[in-house]
Amino acid sequence: MDNPLAPCPGTPNCERESRAFPAHAPDALFEKAQDALGALGPARLTLGDGSSDGNLRRVDAVFRVALIFNDDVAVAVTPGEEGGAVLHIRSASRVGKSDLGVNRRRVKRFFRALQEAR
Repeated sequence: MDNPLAPCPGTPNCERESRAFPAHAPDALFEKAQDALGALGPARLTLGDGSSDGNLRRVDAVFRVALIFNDDVAVAVTPGEEGGAVLHIRSASRVGKSDLGVNRRRVKRFFRALQEAR
């Protein structure tokens, strides 16, 4: 399961994860992912297809932290190798080396919101 999102640098202010969803079609999972990401209250949400062949669906968000810092979050959905879909997420601070666990918690909150999405 190759993650199409940029790898995290060697600092603890980035979280990157992939999870398989064998019972979800890519389009349906992408819609739920958009709802879940929006429920977290980003300052900006940008939808994009992400690929010319249509196999990658992607949404990007910017979250403000302490009114002066911006964190970038990208969520991508790809078809699973044996059906279903794979969701990839990356949450990273733009500056600094430590985020006091903010990005890790954001990814956990995203997956909780994804479970609750319609």
